[in-house]
Amino acid sequence: MNDDTSSPEEPQLPARADEEHAMRGESMMVAREQVAARVELLQTEIGYAMNQQLVVAFLGSASSGKDSAIRALFGIDFGQVDPIPGSTDRVRVAPMDAARRCLVVNAPGFGDLRQSVESAARNVLAQLDIAVYVVNCDGGATIDERNDLAAIRNLGRPVLVCLNKIDLIRPHQREEFVQTTLVQLGVEADDAVVTAFDPLPALADEPIGVEKVIMWIHERLEESGKSLLFAKQLRNKAAACEVIISDAARKAAMAGAIPVPGADMAAVTAVQVKLITDIAAIHEVKLDKDVAMFILAEALAGTGKGFVRWALSALKAGGWIPGGAVAEMAASALGATIAGAATYGVGKAAVSYMAKDQRMTGAELRGVFDAEASKWKEDNG
Repeated sequence: MNDDTSSPEEPQLPARADEEHAMRGESMMVAREQVAARVELLQTEIGYAMNQQLVVAFLGSASSGKDSAIRALFGIDFGQVDPIPGSTDRVRVAPMDAARRCLVVNAPGFGDLRQSVESAARNVLAQLDIAVYVVNCDGGATIDERNDLAAIRNLGRPVLVCLNKIDLIRPHQREEFVQTTLVQLGVEADDAVVTAFDPLPALADEPIGVEKVIMWIHERLEESGKSLLFAKQLRNKAAACEVIISDAARKAAMAGAIPVPGADMAAVTAVQVKLITDIAAIHEVKLDKDVAMFILAEALAGTGKGFVRWALSALKAGGWIPGGAVAEMAASALGATIAGAATYGVGKAAVSYMAKDQRMTGAELRGVFDAEASKWKEDNG
């Protein structure tokens, strides 16, 4: 079996049996011109998204861990960032990016937030997108915190509660503690995440709950088109991309769940091209059509023992004939699994490609794709 390792400048399709060529045509490609047009359109959309303003406020008592939350998410030491003019010692508004489009607010509580700031900071607060309320688990919830949450909710903005420093609660007491605290605060479980933004080294090597915080905020910002802007600011690029990849895999699986696998592969490919473009934006890589084509072509080329080989075998076992039909009973599940897994694999391969400064061979990229697509299949198929 010939293993192609072509470069991004000249992607090649490896020689395969006729049925594999048919599968590749159905599973991967609209015409090169269509991919190029899609990339160009997405670049325009990303440019618009990145020019919006995003404001995220972190509220809570002085000992709750707001600074640690900001550091864990964005990788910045808030105390060393110059505040926006109009901030006070108790309420600080600082930029996360050089263009000052992404702003973070650090305040003890909502009462301070409204009463202490001057007009410049007040203008920032009027554009608040997300509020993250940090509660110190070691101290428990208070009536003042419950009142703060009620006041924030009156703004009509999404509010996430982080039950922080959970590592300080004995493991066998944590579940009961969390449930009791949520009741005290009047918070639904879907709007809370258990965290330890700066855990004791003896208990955890990395912050706890950050990925869930990212996912919650990402989902709330999607409607306003600011989720990618948020992801770009995150300290952990892999975690930022994971949310986007999982979402794209879900959408691709829905598009792939059709009576004849391959009949709607243009929609799946569109999801994959957008995914690659978003990942490039998070890594601040200027993407062109040749790079997008290379990632798609090489990832979906398949290997003798890889995911694409499995997909071919599964489809044929379900009644698929290259250029023909497929038994409807098996088609929907197979189509969804193949589309979702392939999209997840493409996304993970794209992350590796961007993280390595676009210095991956076709064989290396396919290796990442095969491993990640197969893992998604096992977990979700």
